Amino acid sequence: MSLQIINHYANAITSVCGLDTNQAKTVVYWAIATHAIEKLEIMPILAIMGPHATGKSTLIKIIGQICHLPRPIDGEVSKAELRDKFELNTTALIEEADSVDERLILKRYSRQTSNTSVKRGSASQGWTSKGVQLFGATVLHRRLSFKDPAVDSRSIVIRTSYKQGSYTITNLNGGNLVIIAAGIDWSKEVPVIAALDGRAVDTWMPLCQAAVFCGDNDYMAFAISEIAEAVENLREGQGQEPVQLVISKLIALAWDDQSKGFRDRVALKAMEKGLKEDGVKINSWQVGKALREQGFDVKTIGGNQYVLVISKAQLAAIAQKLGIDDELLK
Repeated sequence: MSLQIINHYANAITSVCGLDTNQAKTVVYWAIATHAIEKLEIMPILAIMGPHATGKSTLIKIIGQICHLPRPIDGEVSKAELRDKFELNTTALIEEADSVDERLILKRYSRQTSNTSVKRGSASQGWTSKGVQLFGATVLHRRLSFKDPAVDSRSIVIRTSYKQGSYTITNLNGGNLVIIAAGIDWSKEVPVIAALDGRAVDTWMPLCQAAVFCGDNDYMAFAISEIAEAVENLREGQGQEPVQLVISKLIALAWDDQSKGFRDRVALKAMEKGLKEDGVKINSWQVGKALREQGFDVKTIGGNQYVLVISKAQLAAIAQKLGIDDELLK
């Protein structure tokens, strides 16, 4: 019965938007996850991308009908206004989101890292800081790819295409999706997904939990292929984040081609220079901070700072955790 309900919603979406069945189901399963937002620690960003006149606005309006606590937002508001409109555990529907502050969007992805500080002023108390949580579901209507690879790796992208005819908005009710969400054990991960590597596993997990509950084997095959592609893209260096670039550069500079082994230390200045040559603007302090956060020791020796490389095994373990695939570690 649940799968019949999913197919009904997916068919309604494909009838008015230029999406295929799996993309339409992605929207439906994502909407189901919004109805369990208070039980989730991770909520993937849903990015609707495509050229002009391909049904992006129509799709975002449909999502507004079936998601949990929709909050339409103009993507051209200021950073402060956008932050103030991000309500905890709601669904933000952001139109024309090409210029939104991507660092704020990141705050919506993980409950653990969603805290931020807001300054408020009053005549009696002056300026005071108040902590707020920005965690919630987020839909972005965009034409351009993300600038920040961190946002890209935390997003599920729906790509719209031209569909002949008019993009007429259909009337849908999210009540059935609320019932499905209530029946899912969101604390139970999907083993076949959990066994894979990379952030894509966390990003896709809520959708896969819903699909498994509904018995949608066809969609699960699609989701697994999407996760595998995301992991491979990360390993090929597409959308790498600063910490991954730092560790990749450490591996390259620590390798001694003559001894066919790894040096016991690498100068932070050498890493900064190497990253700069690769087009990555990051200073020695930022390099050192990224290395310490991954468990490396950074010491001052003879007036210069070095990162100490304990072993190849340490490098390999950290690289695996970050989704870095380097032949030097094999």
